[in-house]
Amino acid sequence: MIESEKVMDMEASKRPSRSEKKVMLAAKDVVVSYGGVVAVDGVSFEVHAGEAVGLIGPNGAGKSTMLASLGGQAKAVSGSITLDGHDVTKFPAYRRARHGLVRTFQSTSEFSDMTTFENLVTAGNGFSGARLSSVVLGRKASIRADREIAERAWHMLERFDMTHVANAWGKELSGGQRRLVEIMRCLMTAPKVMLLDEPMVGVAPHLVEKLVGDLKSIRDDGIALVIVEHALEVVRELTDRVVVMSFGKKIADATYDEIVNDKEVQDAYLG
Repeated sequence: MIESEKVMDMEASKRPSRSEKKVMLAAKDVVVSYGGVVAVDGVSFEVHAGEAVGLIGPNGAGKSTMLASLGGQAKAVSGSITLDGHDVTKFPAYRRARHGLVRTFQSTSEFSDMTTFENLVTAGNGFSGARLSSVVLGRKASIRADREIAERAWHMLERFDMTHVANAWGKELSGGQRRLVEIMRCLMTAPKVMLLDEPMVGVAPHLVEKLVGDLKSIRDDGIALVIVEHALEVVRELTDRVVVMSFGKKIADATYDEIVNDKEVQDAYLG
C-alpha cells in the first residue's frame, strides 16, 4: 500500500461511520423532463452529514439536471426532495438556500468589480438579510452584525490561505482563486449541504490538490457535499460514495472502488 493510501485509510477510520450520521439530503424517485424528454428518470439516493457523494456518468447522463433538481433550478415533475427532514420539493432555489442547501456552478459567479473581501461580506449580508430587530434596536445592533460578518469573512480568508488577495478585484483572480471565493461565499451562509458542479473546471493542475484538501476539510466539518466531477482521480480521492447515472437513470451507488469494477458502469463509460 502506497503512503497516500495509508493516509486516506487512517483519515477514514477516524471519521464517524455512515450509519452514525444524519441524513441531510434525500432524493426519492425524482423525475425531471423537458418538453416530453425525460432527463432524470426516477433517481433516488441519500447524502449524510459530513459525507461527500460523487455524481458521475457519461455526457448526457442527466448529472447536471439531477443537481439542478436538488438545488431548485430544475423542477421535478414527480418524486420528492428532502432537506434535513423537511420536504423542499416545491421550494424555489432561494428558499432551499435559506434552509441550508447551496450550489456552485461550472462557471464561477463572483462579483468581478468587488474585492475578494467584499464578495464574502456581501454573501454574509445576504444570508442575514434585513431584520426588524436592526430597525428596532438601532444602529448599534447593525454595527455589531456588520462586525461579526466582517470577522467571519476574514476568518474564511485565513482558513483558505486567501488573505493575500483580500483586496484584489474579483476579475483579477485566477480560476482556482475564483472557485475558492465561490465556495467561501457559500460557507458564509452556514450551509448544511453544498452542491458542486464540476468544481475543478478552470482550476490550474497545481491547485487541484489544494482545492481537494479544502473540500475535504469542509466535509469533515459535517457539511454534506454532492459533487458532479469528470476528473475521476478527484472523485476517488474526495468522495465517500459514488452515484453513477446513465440515460437519466441511476445504475450504481457504491464506493469508488466498487463502481469501477461494476460491468454496467464500465459499459456506460466505455460503450
